[in-house]
Amino acid sequence: MIAENSPFLSRATPSRRCFVTGLAAIGAGAVLNRSAAWGQTPGTGVAELSGAAFDLSIDPIPFNATGRPRMATAINGSVPAPTLRWREGDTLTLNVTNRLAEDSSIHWHGIYLPSEMDGVPGLSFRGIAPGETFTYRFPVKQSGTYWYHSHSGFQEQRGVYAPLVIEPREPEAESARGDREHVVMLSDWTDENPDRLFRKLKKQSDYYNFRQRTVGDFFRDVRAEVRKVTWPTMDELKKATLVIVIFVAILGIVIGLMDATFQFVFVKAVAKLF
Repeated sequence: MIAENSPFLSRATPSRRCFVTGLAAIGAGAVLNRSAAWGQTPGTGVAELSGAAFDLSIDPIPFNATGRPRMATAINGSVPAPTLRWREGDTLTLNVTNRLAEDSSIHWHGIYLPSEMDGVPGLSFRGIAPGETFTYRFPVKQSGTYWYHSHSGFQEQRGVYAPLVIEPREPEAESARGDREHVVMLSDWTDENPDRLFRKLKKQSDYYNFRQRTVGDFFRDVRAEVRKVTWPTMDELKKATLVIVIFVAILGIVIGLMDATFQFVFVKAVAKLF
């Protein structure tokens, strides 16, 4: 569990060290504890919600993971979104309100449910228009650890993703229980607009490969390889030349014999005809 005064949970501009670690812990993912009481203020932790009825709100929020203020997309003011805990056998009701200026959605990744509840716009679901509330309602037919995320534009990359834990209907045997349960979710964060980033990668897949090799690197490699070559001595060259001369001479003899044989056979064949 991360302490409440941890630098991971600070909204202040991070130091270089806090940036490296905080980027993974805040902007990119979360390490959650089953009994942890997380704050719900944006950037200060991740909430955990459980039950059979949920009210979720998708909102734009200010976000700072690298020391440069940006806008993220949150659920209930949290990036990543709140961890949801369901129970196998329950019938869920999830009211999702879109407070963005664009269509949104939530896809329940890996969950068995009716197609119209899957949350993928353009299939059997038209998406959630700005200002609208869509109600997902379906029974839970499995248990395990999954995740949920937006399936609209690049909202997932901006923060709409979170773990999803489904408790089994029958309690686990005592021998199968651990002392603590942790859910670890890893993602990444970029200060660049994801739409612009995607366009760059579509045009040039190695656009962000800042350690690309150059022409100078190529010629340095050539010089290094040339130095490794062991050139033959004069005696070795003479021996090789002699072998080549002998091979050519033998080849010429063989070709000459083949030609003479062909002429002899051809003459005999013609003689038989006449």
